[in-house]
Amino acid sequence: MHQHAPPSSEIPATLPPFRDVKPLPRNLLDHSTICFEEGLHSQGFSLQTRCLESGVETKAPARVPPHPHLTFASTLTVHPSMTNRTTKPERHVASNDALKYLRHAINTLDAKDGGMKTAFRFEQRRALSERSNRASKRRSDANGAEDDEMDKPGFIRSDYYQKQSLWTHAEDFWAIVGWAFNCSVLHKQRWERWKPWLEQMLDLLQNDLEKHIQLQKDEGADIGQSLLAQYISLVGEGRNNRRRIMRAITADGTKKMAAEFGEVWKDETKPPKKKKERDFSSKRRKLDLDNDQFGDYVDSDSEDEVSEGKKRKSASMEGSSRSRRSKRASKSDDIDEDEMDEQEPEMTGSTSTLTIGDMDSIRLRQRLLTLLTRFSEVAPDKFMDIGELFSLFTEFIRPLPLSIFQQFVMPLTPYLSTKFSAVLTEMLFRPLLGTNNGNGWIDQKGFETNFAPHAAITTTAVDNAKVSLLIESLLRALWNANILSGDLTSLKASVEKGISARDEKVAYDGRKKTGRNSVLDEQAKTSLQCSAERMRVLLDVMAAS
Repeated sequence: MHQHAPPSSEIPATLPPFRDVKPLPRNLLDHSTICFEEGLHSQGFSLQTRCLESGVETKAPARVPPHPHLTFASTLTVHPSMTNRTTKPERHVASNDALKYLRHAINTLDAKDGGMKTAFRFEQRRALSERSNRASKRRSDANGAEDDEMDKPGFIRSDYYQKQSLWTHAEDFWAIVGWAFNCSVLHKQRWERWKPWLEQMLDLLQNDLEKHIQLQKDEGADIGQSLLAQYISLVGEGRNNRRRIMRAITADGTKKMAAEFGEVWKDETKPPKKKKERDFSSKRRKLDLDNDQFGDYVDSDSEDEVSEGKKRKSASMEGSSRSRRSKRASKSDDIDEDEMDEQEPEMTGSTSTLTIGDMDSIRLRQRLLTLLTRFSEVAPDKFMDIGELFSLFTEFIRPLPLSIFQQFVMPLTPYLSTKFSAVLTEMLFRPLLGTNNGNGWIDQKGFETNFAPHAAITTTAVDNAKVSLLIESLLRALWNANILSGDLTSLKASVEKGISARDEKVAYDGRKKTGRNSVLDEQAKTSLQCSAERMRVLLDVMAAS
């Protein structure tokens, strides 16, 4: 088989016009800090936005605050007490203002110069972990360092910067990715907040990676210093550890995924209490910051936060508590249907195993795959080479339900370059065809011989529909890459032979299917027929062009 040169990712390397940076003047920094500490969040972000935007016409440096303000803003964009667990409009406005400010900063500032590389780190979690019996000791040991930090400009005396910070609560970036995608299936209200956060972070990671690639070419900079490289390094070396990245990207809300990628904040998916419940419970609220009990200071609309460090005295007490929660959930005058969906994700039933969220969720998952591909292309020594990476992709994409599988192999908008798409498609073929034919780079002869005329090694309609989709995808990729040329007679014959082979293979499957399996089988047969017709139309277009 003809060997083509290793492909380029062809990802646009155009970077936004990053501005030079200067620190925010001390008087303005103090003023915005006071606004944040006093809960006047919108005023603080309004001031900082004006400072960030000033000087654009004259190309003057942007004025930016120290990194604690970015850490603080990032937390406010998604914290439940500022979003789904409050009914106060001013908190929703503050969260949106933080989101807008960060979007503007990410689009105009270099990650390092703008302080984002320092602000969006996860190292502090170990010092403040609340999921360990040694938490109190660690907090005590950290007091000296915290006192020093409080004296630095930009320190914000707020739990949104300290114990309630996103970057304190989350284990790492991939824990957030997995939880966000679980929310895209189970908790739509939370997904509406995590989605823009994830979009911004992917913009930042891509811009930062491209900047390091550019600096490597110009100055020999180390791509391992990029923010993406740091996030990847947190999972550890080896294929088993890096499978966690793929599990996060393909998280689908199932119990297994929900167990591995759980909520960032305790009870963050619960809706706010009704007014009569708040009035009653607020009389008994206490301020205990060490145990995440904020009384009426941080969030009078959210439920009491119970310390995870406190253990229930007996199993009977735990059962009683569950019973009380169940009774509250059953009161139709207190909780509407949307809130019930938020509290009882299992009500989504078996359909949750057949979806990975809306189209935005799929698009963001594809962006993550693209980003990992780009990183492997330019820094295989920091992660894994393209062959290993696509083998990992194959491990997680091939078993997906047919409708989801189709989104990754036949996307409406391509997320990989034409050549890389062909390489991934070829690797996805291998387990379905039970062959190792192909070596990553495919030409017309190889396509006609090793792929187009074949059926799956099984007789199931689902597997044969997947093979058909892969052949269709590869046919399109080869055409777009101008690899198909000359007389298409043999190509048409090979494609038709494969269509017949797959139809015959499925016809031999005499196993009786019932229930959902019967529905999925019929859907797969329909997909098989539609794919065959699309390939015939495509071949006619090729012949006419």
